[in-house]
Amino acid sequence: MSEGLTPAYRIFNSTNPGDWGTVPGSYVDSSWNATMIDSNANGYRLPTEAQWEYAAKGGNGSPGNYTYSGSNNPDEVVWYAVNSSDMTHEVGAKAPNGLGIYDMSGNVHEWCWDFYGSYSSEAQTDPVGASSGSYRVVRGGWFPQQPEFIRSAHRNYYYPSSGHITGGFGFRVVRPMN
Repeated sequence: MSEGLTPAYRIFNSTNPGDWGTVPGSYVDSSWNATMIDSNANGYRLPTEAQWEYAAKGGNGSPGNYTYSGSNNPDEVVWYAVNSSDMTHEVGAKAPNGLGIYDMSGNVHEWCWDFYGSYSSEAQTDPVGASSGSYRVVRGGWFPQQPEFIRSAHRNYYYPSSGHITGGFGFRVVRPMN
């Protein structure tokens, strides 16, 4: 809003944050879980899982289909169990991927917009995940994990209001290019 953009989320059928009330704490709130993306908005929002993976893999025309975001060698691009000293690190200390984006594998889990669910078996362009559920998708893995859990293709999920949110979670934002 400070940039003159329209909020991307519709909560309680409103895009006005003044109408949303207090953000729920460590409990389930069905109204907040029913939040929708306003497709006419130009504001920032969480990426869908498909958008996150596309960016992690370097976008269209990436120089390679790497295991981790930007390389097949995790030590070049990832903070993980072997090299993290069991802590998060400042973004940008490792090499970026083909789009110039840093730390999409390892360091911290990143929240995605989608509820966790099975993938469709049909071919799709820019798919959106399940429309409801209890868990949200997180991608990228985090610093205490082994290499198999920090691959660009690895999926995980967490309950958004769980006590696990602090320390190992972060997010990126996206917005339409219009």
